[in-house]
Amino acid sequence: MDIAKTYKICPRCGNRFKQKSTHLQCQSCGLSLYLNPKPTTTVVMVNKSGEYLLVERAVEPAKGYWDFPGGFVEENEIFEENARREMKEELGIELGKLTYIGSITAPYLFQGVIYPALSVIFITELLKGTTLKPDDDVASYAMFAPDKLPLDKLAFPEIKNTLELVAKYLKNHKI
Repeated sequence: MDIAKTYKICPRCGNRFKQKSTHLQCQSCGLSLYLNPKPTTTVVMVNKSGEYLLVERAVEPAKGYWDFPGGFVEENEIFEENARREMKEELGIELGKLTYIGSITAPYLFQGVIYPALSVIFITELLKGTTLKPDDDVASYAMFAPDKLPLDKLAFPEIKNTLELVAKYLKNHKI
């Protein structure tokens, strides 16, 4: 279900929302509800061999499929803090230098509702000897050469957009 169809009742006065071109508006009190995207981060870790770290999702959506690690930004958290917190939580590691390489938007289906998401993408080097300790939302992890990626088992179609940003970045920069 589209997020705009999910919100029907105004939280301020309890009357119905009306769909406008860019937002929902209460027909009684005039409250406007903008359905801005949910901010997320994606962290692309690359080793000295040029391989990418992917994690196998242990939870829905896309349980059992490969994804870059990352997650939703929490209240009062900036993107860099989120990326570092997510890697500590998901993989038990501290990150070194993070470099912003771009952003993408994508729909994110969660519990039957399609949320708009905006992902800020960072790239960092995965240092040799780093010990990964996956948490409960990561079933496993693996390093993949760019030409050996499991394209048929990627969690979301937008990961291909991330891969394009990574390839473009790595063509002109070193990690």
